[in-house]
Amino acid sequence: MSTSRFAKLIDLAQTQDSARRRDLLREVTDMFFETSGAQSQRESALFDEVLQLVAADMQDSVLAELSETFAGASNAPAGLMRDLASRSFDVAGPVLRRSLALDEQTLLNVVRYQSQRHIKAVAQRDTVSEALSDAIVEHGDDHALDALIRNEGARLSRNGMETAVDRAQRNAMLHEGVVKRGDLPLDLLNEMYFVVETRLRDQIMTRNASVDPATLDAALARSRRRIKKVARDLTMETRQAQAFVMAKRASGELNARLLVSLYREGKHTYFLYGLAEMTHLDHDAVSELLARRDLDGLAMICRAADIERPLFVTLAVLVCGGDDAMSRAEEFGRMYNAVPVEAAQRAMRFFKVRKTAGQESNAA
Repeated sequence: MSTSRFAKLIDLAQTQDSARRRDLLREVTDMFFETSGAQSQRESALFDEVLQLVAADMQDSVLAELSETFAGASNAPAGLMRDLASRSFDVAGPVLRRSLALDEQTLLNVVRYQSQRHIKAVAQRDTVSEALSDAIVEHGDDHALDALIRNEGARLSRNGMETAVDRAQRNAMLHEGVVKRGDLPLDLLNEMYFVVETRLRDQIMTRNASVDPATLDAALARSRRRIKKVARDLTMETRQAQAFVMAKRASGELNARLLVSLYREGKHTYFLYGLAEMTHLDHDAVSELLARRDLDGLAMICRAADIERPLFVTLAVLVCGGDDAMSRAEEFGRMYNAVPVEAAQRAMRFFKVRKTAGQESNAA
C-alpha cells in the first residue's frame, strides 16, 4: 500500500471531528474503488477494518449513502457489509438486496432477528437458497412471502411451498404470485383453484392440460399423501349427515330434488354433504366454495360431475340469494354452458383426491 493511502486510512481512523470524518470517509471510499484491482489481501482487510470502525459512529444518512455505494460492488468489504446489513432498514436495504459480500449465515441472522422490511429485502435478492427461503417462510409476513414467491431466483423447498399455499388460501394478496410460480408442484397449484379469481383459474387449467398422464398421476399421489396427514374430528351432526347421504345414495334417492329440499329446509350440513357426494368432492371444498358464493366454481364442479344444467341453475339461485337471484337464471345457465367439460373433469381429479384421502384418514 502506498504511503499516501496508508496515511489517509490512519487519518480517517484517528480523526474525531464529525465533518472531517465524513469528508475523509468519502475520500477513502473513492480510494477503495480506484485501487480495488491492485489491493493485496492485507490492504483489503485494512480498508475493511477502518471503514467498519468509522461507520460505527456515523449517522444513518451517511451510512445510507455508503450502503448504496458499496451494495453493487463485487469486492465490497465483507465486514462493513455485515455491519450495514444489521442497521436500520434505510441503511440495510440496498446491501440486503444486492450485496454479494454477505454470506448466508449473515442473511439467516437478518431474517431471524431483523424487521419485516429487512426480511422482504432478503427475499428480493437475485438468488435465494432453499435454506434461506425456508427461514423467510417461517419468519416473514405475507408481504415478505409474496416477494419471495414472485422471485424467480429463489429456490423453495416442498415444505416451503406447502406453507405458501396454505397461507395463500387465507390471503388474496398471495394468489397471483403462487399461481404464476413456474416450479410450484401441480398438486399444490390445484389446491388454489377454488380460491383464486377466474383469470388465475384459467392459468391452472392451462397447466393441467399441458402435462402428460404420468405427471398428473404423480401429482395426484402427492396430493393424496398431503391430505391424509390431516385427520378431521367429526361432530354428531356431521356423522348424521354423512350417514343420511350414504343411505340416500344407496337407495338411489340422492338427486337434485333432494338437495334443493334440504337447502330450503335449512339442513345445510346435509345439503353440503349431499352436494359433495354428488360432485365427488370433500365437504370442506364444497363448503368453502358456497361460502364465497363462487358461482364459477360451482359451475365447474357441476359440469365435471355431469349434473344437469337445470340443477346448477337452481343451486346458483339458492346460493346467490338476494332479490335479483331469480332474474339471473339465464345468466347462470350461460355460465354453466361456458365450462369446457373435459378441462373441468381434468381439474376435478385433484379435488376427488381430497375426498378419498380424507375418508381414508378418518377410517385409519
